[in-house]
Amino acid sequence: MTNPATPATQTPTPRSGIGRADNPLLGIASMAFGVLLLSLMDAITKYAITQLPTGQLMAIRSVFVLLILTPFVIRAGGFAALRTKRPLGHLLRAGLSVCAMYTFFESLRHLPLATAIAIGFAAPLFMTAFSVPVLKEKVGIHRWSAVAIGFIGVVVIIGPGIADGEFGIGAMLALSAAVFYAGTMTCVRWLASTETDISMMVSQNIAMLFAGAAGAAIVSAPVPGHMWLVIVAMAVLVLLGQLFTIRAFRLAPIGAVAPFHYTELIWAAILGWFVWGEWPSDNVWWGAAIVVAAGLYTIWRERVRAAEKSREAAVAAQSPAA
Repeated sequence: MTNPATPATQTPTPRSGIGRADNPLLGIASMAFGVLLLSLMDAITKYAITQLPTGQLMAIRSVFVLLILTPFVIRAGGFAALRTKRPLGHLLRAGLSVCAMYTFFESLRHLPLATAIAIGFAAPLFMTAFSVPVLKEKVGIHRWSAVAIGFIGVVVIIGPGIADGEFGIGAMLALSAAVFYAGTMTCVRWLASTETDISMMVSQNIAMLFAGAAGAAIVSAPVPGHMWLVIVAMAVLVLLGQLFTIRAFRLAPIGAVAPFHYTELIWAAILGWFVWGEWPSDNVWWGAAIVVAAGLYTIWRERVRAAEKSREAAVAAQSPAA
């Protein structure tokens, strides 16, 4: 699925934003910073949804995001920068993004910030599963085992509700958001060989604008004066967060960078405690620890597999047939 003009090993330039690279360390750093920014945005969102309906909030935020993006679109070449060879791929990614955002926003109405984030840790597990049919990546028994163990961790996080014979609406929304988000980021890796960062970000936020406007047409409320600044902050943080996470998936395989979403729990716990006096219960920490352990094992396996490929390539290069 690579474009001959932009092979998967080519490092994308800021102007083109096209291509898939193989730079795990830079990809991990980009993911970690992007997650920090998105954690701040999530904390602000938890406050914002107490002031405005979700659809209206999504629509207004998307307007500001698109306004901020406009100079970058012009600098990148205007409408030419938004041209796509795969419009249906953009439509699929945008639709998944809308679903992910809506379900996550709604989950924050029912759950503490850190608990919603911890359930969202299932996203990298779904990404690993989606990478097989979508990206044709090879996932061996070790990584599948890590995925299975990670899902056990998710069950531990939401365990008290299951033990009582209930699966709360908050947990259901958060888990659904994880599935949709995994699909969204898998699409980033899938589209990266032909599509620019700017085109993906614009199409995603246009979709959120229309979806949010449809929701606002049904339920809306007056916007308090201070909320305009809050929404602007949300727009800036989500834009930068999207930029760094998209770039992370361009720079390295899903298996290498996805586990670093787990740092979000640390930020969520700190922000939840500082702002709302929330602190994750023991089952959330234990479940998150299991999921993180599964992710770290996946990273280790990626390194082992990369080392094996390097040795095989070296042997092949030294053979007489080469």
